[in-house]
Amino acid sequence: MGAVAARYRALLVAVGRVERWIAIACMATMVVCIFGQVVSRYLFGTPLVWVEELSTYAFIWGSFIGAALGLKHARHIRILSFVGRLPPGGRRALRLALDALVAVFCVILIVNGVQAMLILEWRQRTIALPVELPRYLFYSTPLILGAASMLLTVGLDLLEALTGRAARPSPGAPSA
Repeated sequence: MGAVAARYRALLVAVGRVERWIAIACMATMVVCIFGQVVSRYLFGTPLVWVEELSTYAFIWGSFIGAALGLKHARHIRILSFVGRLPPGGRRALRLALDALVAVFCVILIVNGVQAMLILEWRQRTIALPVELPRYLFYSTPLILGAASMLLTVGLDLLEALTGRAARPSPGAPSA
């Protein structure tokens, strides 16, 4: 079982690297586009029509990918006052329950994201971008990929918790 978990962890590390680069690219896209919009509007008097749409799409991608990356590194906001008072067994049980709840939520997001893509967004196109692209690339796709990445992350947590190893530090666990 240890070799499977090690390969699984290596896969998540690789996915995390890709997510980090996507998040950096999204942030850079937003900054460059908005700066270009300000320069275009106030120096040349001609606003760029497509900048707001592209910045919005970069923000959406960055949000979902950033959420998945934050889960991988246990960087989401936590309030530890209750969990810190639990014994280690209670923290482990709570961690398993929360990971299972996150897994169920991610499956629901993926299923509904695919349905929204197929029913609502499949025929819709971008409005202002210089190239016409399907809108599902900017709405359903980042939702589905982010939720799938989070599902992989909690899957490793569950696997390692059930085999007795801690994937990430448990909430409320004392720091080393």
